Amino acid sequence: MRTSKWREPIFALLFLLLSALLIGLLSLALRPVRTDYGAVWGPYLAEPRDSLDYLYLGSSYAYCDVDPVVLYDRTGLTGYVLAGPEQTLSQTYWYLREALKTQDPALVVLEGSALAFQQYQSYTQVNVGYMPAGLNQLGAIFTAAEPELRTGLLFPLYFYHGRWKELTPSEAAAALLPAGTDTLKGYTPVSGVFDQIADGPFPREGLPEDIYAENLSWLAKIAGLCAHKDIPLALVFHPTYSQLPADFRARAAADAACLDISFFDWTEAGADMGIVPTQHYYDPGHLNQEGASVFSAWLGDFLTEELDLVPRAQEPDNTAAWSQAVQNRRK
Repeated sequence: MRTSKWREPIFALLFLLLSALLIGLLSLALRPVRTDYGAVWGPYLAEPRDSLDYLYLGSSYAYCDVDPVVLYDRTGLTGYVLAGPEQTLSQTYWYLREALKTQDPALVVLEGSALAFQQYQSYTQVNVGYMPAGLNQLGAIFTAAEPELRTGLLFPLYFYHGRWKELTPSEAAAALLPAGTDTLKGYTPVSGVFDQIADGPFPREGLPEDIYAENLSWLAKIAGLCAHKDIPLALVFHPTYSQLPADFRARAAADAACLDISFFDWTEAGADMGIVPTQHYYDPGHLNQEGASVFSAWLGDFLTEELDLVPRAQEPDNTAAWSQAVQNRRK
């Protein structure tokens, strides 16, 4: 009698668990594999544990401008660009929490354009949706995502169910199998030069006070998390022809100082780095591949000479993998 009494609830629970598993696998299979243009979590998690000297966060300025392989070739420093398109500081906070579960970098660098972003930008589905499932993704869904996107972020099948007609077996297998390490380390190269770049620099607008204050509160959370983990945090503005107002950047510097964050404004320092606008800008905001190589080599010198970052000892297999990535880049 006792077995009969519990049989139906047990079968019902097993059915629910099996259904959830199948829905989860189907969601993963239907979701496009992401390998570039930010939110590249699979390859990041494939990096050997505690093997990165620095972690680079931010928006597309980060993943288009910073080439960790060039930086490694210059200095021996290992790093990863774990950024996302138009990634807000609220999303970046949850990225950092998740990223520090597998890595213990000696430095976190935050590309600071998100200080001038609206509360929500255009790529929440990508930035939050591709995070590993867990408490940090849930935190991002409920604090850093538009309410109207939460259903799809909680249940990805809502976003991707229509892809079943075009899905191939190889795509499904790639989505379900664990990702390997990324030879680009989160960097996305882009080619070409913006036709009207010689007409720049191009001014950008600041922000309403309430939105800036909200962004600053998330920056404070990021700084607090780094302080708790005893990891130095550097806030940087990249060399760009899409320039925030000087008074906005000055205020950001003052606010960063109040939060005990190292701040570096390279907005107008491109010429000193060797960046030539008519050769090195893909558009007013982003460097092309050649410009990224120039900036990344300069950045490597800055990290080692100005911030005293020293390469950590690596396992032979990881050293070989980075060396191979350098050789591939030189081809």
